[in-house]
Amino acid sequence: MTDLSGAGEGGTDRRTFIKRAAAAAMGASGAGLLAACGTTTAGGTSGSGTTAALGPGGLPLARPYRPVTLPIYSDNRAIESGLTPEKGPLQLYNWDSYINPDVVKAFERKHGVKVQISTFTTIDEAVAKISSGAVQFDVFVPELVFLERLAVGKVLQPLNLSYIPNLTANVWPSLHSPWYDVGSRYTVPYTIYTTGIGWRADKLPGFNPAKLANPWSALWVQGPKIAGKVGLLDDQHEGLAMGLLHNGVSDVNTENPRLINASKNALVQLVSSANMKFDTNEYQHLADGSLWLHQAWSGDMASVPTYAPQGTKPSVFKYWWPTDGRGPINNDTFAILRGARNPVLAHLFLNHLLDTQQVFKNFTFLYYQQPINAMTPEAVVKGGLLTPNLNTTIIRESQFKNGLVQGPLSTQG
Repeated sequence: MTDLSGAGEGGTDRRTFIKRAAAAAMGASGAGLLAACGTTTAGGTSGSGTTAALGPGGLPLARPYRPVTLPIYSDNRAIESGLTPEKGPLQLYNWDSYINPDVVKAFERKHGVKVQISTFTTIDEAVAKISSGAVQFDVFVPELVFLERLAVGKVLQPLNLSYIPNLTANVWPSLHSPWYDVGSRYTVPYTIYTTGIGWRADKLPGFNPAKLANPWSALWVQGPKIAGKVGLLDDQHEGLAMGLLHNGVSDVNTENPRLINASKNALVQLVSSANMKFDTNEYQHLADGSLWLHQAWSGDMASVPTYAPQGTKPSVFKYWWPTDGRGPINNDTFAILRGARNPVLAHLFLNHLLDTQQVFKNFTFLYYQQPINAMTPEAVVKGGLLTPNLNTTIIRESQFKNGLVQGPLSTQG
């Protein structure tokens, strides 16, 4: 096992943890614990909630308890109201397979235009490209950890919400003016997702994390009993957060060296005792039965039955996330880039993505929830889009408000 202790007891910061944990996982599994080792996307705050640590754009780090209004600059204003849409083609820069092609086609038919989609493989790659000015796109999907620097750097264009009435008509009220972008100056919400625990009930009869005093300890409790059948997400945020939650720490953005070191030690012990696997395609491994227990993203778990071999009962797949909402949660956004050649069309596209009919259509492809009022656990099950055993992958607005958001890292990080 690779030594992660380098800085000594109580001496590990988040960025150091990320690099060492990644190196250890590479040696232990041939995969890598974290997907973007040592990049600037790691989460963090002072941990106390009292000091407004600064982010990379010089603004206080946005948190649910400390909302931030992103600045608008005189040389980077929103477009005027009432303009005629451009003729396209609309240029979308997106993750691969992160929108239902039928949703795109519906927009093309409605507005008589074409949408051209370019894709990226890492968010760091995407941010570097759009920040360089060397590429020309209209619409982008910024993650929350990059939002401040993209707004302050004038990479994004402020929105004119008169073109996006579906924001207030259909989206959860708490996201009309979210804590990370007060007033929705630059973004509209796209998908939301939780990070919980997925398992195969047919392989683990009677098992349920909710039965444990600390459900987040499920991998530590069950893992050694089924060594080699347990997985952790190969993601820099999620691995550290799981160790913290196992230790009873709910501040998943802490920069406290003692707490980070304790999380590191817990993860090292888990890797050793459970022959841990690391990946981000847990939906496939749980579906084919090669793994039985896995830290998981809600949207991935919702899709698991579609990957299962013929004859597998959908009811064998389970997902736990705390009903009170006190678990890891996040959401992606859509924004318009500064200098977009089709800014009016881009606004209309954002509005299209928040149309209730299109949201449900998008779910049949992505299996990731969008935060609209009509998308409740009951509605998704009643519509035949999910089986009842996986309705925990869909959350309510009240749960979202209580979620543990993994935010950007401070400049001291």
